[in-house]
Amino acid sequence: MDIIKRHYVKRSYRKHNFTKNEKLSFPEKISSIGILASTQVEFVTCKDKLESVFGESVEISGFYDSSRDMEHGISSRDFNLWGKPNARIERFLEKKTDFILVPTLNLNPYLLYLLLHSKTAIKIGFHSSENRKYLDLMLDYKDNNLKESIQDLLDYYIKIKEAC
Repeated sequence: MDIIKRHYVKRSYRKHNFTKNEKLSFPEKISSIGILASTQVEFVTCKDKLESVFGESVEISGFYDSSRDMEHGISSRDFNLWGKPNARIERFLEKKTDFILVPTLNLNPYLLYLLLHSKTAIKIGFHSSENRKYLDLMLDYKDNNLKESIQDLLDYYIKIKEAC
């Protein structure tokens, strides 16, 4: 079943022509941020860093690859046999976040589905051959230090936001 679901999820984003935003629109005040991570460690590290930079008043939502976590985990169980997401995933997709942070170099098909179908204006993360097609702002992931790399990425985002 998982193979069939994975096939239909991949098919759903292959048949659409997703392009990066030509003109980025930065919000005046950051109020909502999404995170799409491969592991729980990446997710928690990003959430902690975002709360320290933007404050705890910012709404942070998102997912990481897990079939056990019912709140933030995403897996094949969140999609039906034909690759359609359940209500929990639909709520995330309908939410207009100020930006989505992708702290991973390779997204599984379910996380990529969320990235491509979300209504967010800006998608930021680390540069890789896969991410290059989908992210608006990227930096190289350096020295396997996730906290430092996220801080650098957020610093650049804030500088660009202020300049625009």
